[in-house]
Amino acid sequence: MDLCRYPVKQTVRTFQIEAIEIPIVYNKYGDYDPNGLIYVLEKDAKEVKNKALEKFHQKIPQPCDLVKPLVIRANLGDEIIVEFHHSLKRKLSIHVQGLLYDVKTSDGTAAG
Repeated sequence: MDLCRYPVKQTVRTFQIEAIEIPIVYNKYGDYDPNGLIYVLEKDAKEVKNKALEKFHQKIPQPCDLVKPLVIRANLGDEIIVEFHHSLKRKLSIHVQGLLYDVKTSDGTAAG
């Protein structure tokens, strides 16, 4: 059977994503961004934040291996549902690579 004719089972994939604010350490020398922002799976948010802060508070702040770009995966034909949460005091949004969006309204407000 040709791969292009292989029966595809459509699946609904739901991802709960949370934005968290942490200091992000860039290298072993302790260079960091005190106002770092990353997106994580909601179920991992507490662990990532705790581990990043633990590494940050070392004598020389060190990078945390859990602080990395969020990648979610799905198969062709899957339906993706993203539930986005945060408790930060600023407006945030998510943009999917490859999809068009209007930069003037992407955070839910109109730019002047």
